Amino acid sequence: MPKPRLLCISASPRNPWPGPGQSGLVEAVRELTTKDALMEYISRQGDLCLEKFLEAGRKEGKSFNEIYANLRRMTRSSGLSNSELALAAALWSAVRSGAEVRHVPLSVHFPGEEGRVGMAELRENLLWADGVLISGPVYFGDRSSLVKSLQDFILEDARLRAAMRGKLYGGISVGAKRNGGQETTLIYQLVDMLEMGMLGVGNDSDTTAQYGGTCHAGDVGTISRDASGLETSMGVGRRMAKVLQLLASPRRLKAKPSALVLLLQDAEGVGAGFVESMRGRLSGQLDLEVVDFTDARLRRCMACDICPADVDVDESYRCLVKNDAMKGMHSRLLDHDMLVPVVVSVRDPGRISGDYQKFMERTRYLRRGDYVWSDTLVAPVVIQEPGAVSTYPLRMLTSLIRHHTVMSRPLVGHLIQGGLPDQEELLVGLGEASAQAARLAAGRLAQALKGGGVGYNPVGYVLSADKNRDDAMFQKRARIVAARGERLSRLAGDRLRPSSEEE
Repeated sequence: MPKPRLLCISASPRNPWPGPGQSGLVEAVRELTTKDALMEYISRQGDLCLEKFLEAGRKEGKSFNEIYANLRRMTRSSGLSNSELALAAALWSAVRSGAEVRHVPLSVHFPGEEGRVGMAELRENLLWADGVLISGPVYFGDRSSLVKSLQDFILEDARLRAAMRGKLYGGISVGAKRNGGQETTLIYQLVDMLEMGMLGVGNDSDTTAQYGGTCHAGDVGTISRDASGLETSMGVGRRMAKVLQLLASPRRLKAKPSALVLLLQDAEGVGAGFVESMRGRLSGQLDLEVVDFTDARLRRCMACDICPADVDVDESYRCLVKNDAMKGMHSRLLDHDMLVPVVVSVRDPGRISGDYQKFMERTRYLRRGDYVWSDTLVAPVVIQEPGAVSTYPLRMLTSLIRHHTVMSRPLVGHLIQGGLPDQEELLVGLGEASAQAARLAAGRLAQALKGGGVGYNPVGYVLSADKNRDDAMFQKRARIVAARGERLSRLAGDRLRPSSEEE
């Protein structure tokens, strides 16, 4: 099987590359055989970048305009920006995880106020890629204007816009301080890329499975001091490579993919009516199981210091809260190819049945139980009345990506005088997502035949970390991951076409 192709894009205005096609980052990183060598490379290139700024006039106290003009006159000067060094960490781990990579610095293609350069090459690189990883600085909690220029370029080109649909996206963000807007930057950029039809992932289970790489560097060339941030960058590189491999698998499902439809919040039967429309319209594409939580009694999460309290196989309910609907629903939440959470939002809270927020809290034990929904495609649906709370699409996206899932764009319908005029668009969007879910599910099941699995890494939870270090508990969790692999392998035998059919 050919290697998945990952395009690594640096979105910093500071980089040493003189023109299109002249980046040497990939070649340099490929030569680094160990993590220690990578970290030494990052430290050295950061120091060289700082030296370049000193040479350009910082040590004489020149204004930044003078420094910037001097930097632009330098040809192929040494040193890399902080954003490029974070990208180098991701690129290194992606290569080691089996991806073929290219590097594109956006400032070469969109230089200052001088228009565009090398658009044919940029277009070819985007068409070549199976996935795109973007690393850039924080600007007021948002992305750089270079990323906006890239997005505009894609949207202007009909062929390119169509080709980006279904490609995978991941991000890295670098801020001046630890809590400097990195996560909001990643979230806004993720929303933009999903709106273009891409799929999205965060970083991997080794680095807490959140929104991507989050680094901080308070000065030029200082990112090497942020070891944990660079770890998250490596995590998103690994995550991109591995999910791209799942999507590229030649294996196929014998039958249509299964979708778990979670009706979490309704108003006057609007959501239930839409789910029935899904049954009628998508029954040929999806095997639907609907779990209705709108009349279910759910208690709040107790915020246990150790979660899940009962370490056991996936089939076992492992939350300390035993006296509500979640326990009875647990077995129905397992082993699906696609998650479709459905929420209806109206102006008057008294018309709403169900409690989206409580449900999402209570999925904590599923996430911390070694990512039960790992590598499952999620396609959220929100039906909202004008003037109602309209943040559900964003909240569903940011919560569910932390389950180590693959996100499709949230689908938003509008409730107008009791009707849903854009229902057809929602159903078409779900149909498109089902095709991606089938690819991903086949790859996930084929991977299960090879063994392995993911485990929750309790970063930031001292008591949980202490418990995980206990030998008996560690061994038990290892057996649980192995049991999941065995269950998925059995499912693979039942659900995958024989490999000879794909030749």
